[in-house]
Amino acid sequence: MDLITYAIPFFFLLMGVELVVGRARGVRGLYRGPDVVADLALGTLQVIFTVVAAGILSWLYLSVYEHRLFTLDDSNALVWVGAFLGVDFCYYWFHRASHRSMLAWATHAPHHSSEDYNFAVALRQGPVQPLASRFFYLPLAFVGVSFPMFVVLASINTLYQFWIHTQLINRLGPLEWILNTPSHHRVHHGCNGDYLDKNHGGILIIWDRLFGSFVPERAPPVFGTVKPAGTWNPLIAAWLPFKDMLEKISASSSPVDVLRAVFGPPEWLPAGMAAAPPVTGARDRFDDRVGVLATRYVGVMLVVVLLLSVVYIVGAPKLGVATSVVVAGWLTWSYGSLGAILDASRFARASEVMRHLALAPLVAWLVLGIP
Repeated sequence: MDLITYAIPFFFLLMGVELVVGRARGVRGLYRGPDVVADLALGTLQVIFTVVAAGILSWLYLSVYEHRLFTLDDSNALVWVGAFLGVDFCYYWFHRASHRSMLAWATHAPHHSSEDYNFAVALRQGPVQPLASRFFYLPLAFVGVSFPMFVVLASINTLYQFWIHTQLINRLGPLEWILNTPSHHRVHHGCNGDYLDKNHGGILIIWDRLFGSFVPERAPPVFGTVKPAGTWNPLIAAWLPFKDMLEKISASSSPVDVLRAVFGPPEWLPAGMAAAPPVTGARDRFDDRVGVLATRYVGVMLVVVLLLSVVYIVGAPKLGVATSVVVAGWLTWSYGSLGAILDASRFARASEVMRHLALAPLVAWLVLGIP
């Protein structure tokens, strides 16, 4: 297991602490059940995708590492410091590119689609984002940062960013000049005014200050995306930015416009397509009401599916490719089906019945040890 898997219990512990502290301070609506379901589902789906695509992701890095310029000593502390800065620097450029290029934005947008801001949102990730982000780390392989060192430092970078997803921590004095803090990252999640597409740092905020993408927090941000996702379903939230990209491609009138639709800024639109109105002030959050029974059912099922996901993530290296893909497919279906219940989709009940019926042959598949 990697560092992030070991940290899972602490994520939930800190979410509980934040909830208690928020209530003690009188912060209303800090956590909303359906949004938390989407957060946890999207985060888990990214881990599941990473497990399924582990071979490709590793191959990308290792194939470049074979042609490295240097062989760095993993036991040298200075090498670790340099690699730490390198990972954070590469993350900054991936993160900035993911807000300025439509294809990369489509992989990253689910992280921003929540209109809440709390520790659970830190776990909300684009399921296929690793395919985009890994390319930005390849220069590290080229200069000789070993794959194990990269994995450790990238995990530390990810773990650090958990605690900055909170509204309950104010500014931190001189640390604000160097580190990415809750205040800086709240700006990054804002979709209003000059907050849009700012403060892309991972651990360090110095890259934003150096490259002109830094904005301090001056007023409360409006969280979410300019065009609201309007769904609790994690699969729909993950699909919507790709749908937007395909619609732009379909409306494009030239090959150049097709390239702009894929690689240009997310706000670019071909002629005839209307832009979402800018966010100039506070707006109502998406808040479709969910019945009590549906909420309780989804809560129980979510716990079950999350536990099964952890078992899968831990045991996946021992599974064959076909088995791993089948189990990952059922888990993905499960999260989408629970999201459909929260969205009151007309397909939700049928999906749940079929999902439960599919569990028996899936268990038989596993028991028989089909590779």
